[in-house]
Amino acid sequence: MEAAARDAGTRKRVLVADDDDDVCSLLQAVLTAYCDLTVVHDAESALRTIAMSPRFDALVTDFMLPGLTGVELVEHVRRSEGSTRIPILIISGHGSLGVGADARAAGADAFLDKPFTLTQLRGTVLALLSAPPTRS
Repeated sequence: MEAAARDAGTRKRVLVADDDDDVCSLLQAVLTAYCDLTVVHDAESALRTIAMSPRFDALVTDFMLPGLTGVELVEHVRRSEGSTRIPILIISGHGSLGVGADARAAGADAFLDKPFTLTQLRGTVLALLSAPPTRS
């Protein structure tokens, strides 16, 4: 059944923007059983990928990226979206600096402060993927 769903194109698509190869490997290890991941390493690549690719079902981004920050990436995505709003998770090791509040103010749907557990990561991403699409 799972293979049939995958072949029918029903697997969710998640874009990951993170410049840390270890974090990208962790995300792939934890999430590939549930969704297809596309990984980029900076915000500008994420914006190009979103513009050129079929719709993603969620975006997971680090706060500290080369160039734009994750919060700035969220702001750009929110300004450029069509009628359906992509769920966004920002992860950061700087939560004590108010990044979580900035992330939500920019339009992120969820925030995880490092270190987080694999259960927290999986649960947060799966919750974003199962939420009904919202209109902007």
